Amino acid sequence: MNRPDGLGYRAFGLTIRSQIPLPELGPYELAGQKPDVEIVLGDVRSLWERLGARHSHFAYVDRSYYLHIHDTAVYRVAGGEVTVDPMQGCCMKKLRLYLLGSCMGVLLLNRGVLPLHGSAVVAGNKAYAIVGESGAGKSTLAAALLSRGYRLLTDDVIPVVFGEQTGIASVVPAYPQQKLWEESIDGLHMSARDYETLYEHRSRAKFAIPVHEHFAEVGVPLAGIIELNRSDDDTIRFQRIEGLERVPVLFQHTYRNYHLPMLGLLGWHFQMSTRIAEQIELFRLSRPSSGFTVNEIVAIVTSEIVEGVTV
Repeated sequence: MNRPDGLGYRAFGLTIRSQIPLPELGPYELAGQKPDVEIVLGDVRSLWERLGARHSHFAYVDRSYYLHIHDTAVYRVAGGEVTVDPMQGCCMKKLRLYLLGSCMGVLLLNRGVLPLHGSAVVAGNKAYAIVGESGAGKSTLAAALLSRGYRLLTDDVIPVVFGEQTGIASVVPAYPQQKLWEESIDGLHMSARDYETLYEHRSRAKFAIPVHEHFAEVGVPLAGIIELNRSDDDTIRFQRIEGLERVPVLFQHTYRNYHLPMLGLLGWHFQMSTRIAEQIELFRLSRPSSGFTVNEIVAIVTSEIVEGVTV
């Protein structure tokens, strides 16, 4: 079937042609080459309705992944193609958020790329991934590191690949944007008025922060993963994660890990996680649940993990 031409982009180590403009991504000249990913507009709602998955927002049927977001769009990921069926009057920023998030996570899994959930920064020639549960402060810590001269590889979805010849785990860049809650912006002495609102949730607003000047455009070997946790303790605690606990940590912080059984990828994921755990250091950094402690955390990160590395 002939499809209208789309715009060319590159992100997550993939070339993309999209009928939906993606202003978060920089333009990329495809020059007639077949892209890794095609994003097209099409009828997905009728397929979703036939699935009868009314009590769920996602499904996996006949090697196709379906995602239904109320008042936004229905998405279908099949191989390297994403078909998007927008709801009438939907917010395009929210539509792109799920397209570059959940849909991209499944696309990466389909291509044998392990997506972790968090932010990744570059110190010297090494990448450090910051993972944790929602609200742990991953993006806030990454933003504080950027203000000190570090570079961002990715925010939200962290694509981890192995070099075909070297076998070394690396993080490939996504696109030059962070997502920060308003309280983080205030704590970092930034002004929310300077940035575009991505979405609001329970009277809280999250903003899109362009970071073109602090963006790393090439992949970097992964040296370590920092698991950031909130605790009821008043002190900040830092420790290495050793032994058998390392692989479960990678599973816990895989982006949308509940998709793995559905996609039949549990065995593959275990093998990937084992390889990564053998190559890198893992750390756990617990911080108080209340208060803005990012400056103290940055001091620990820079002294304990990347001390002596030229930023």
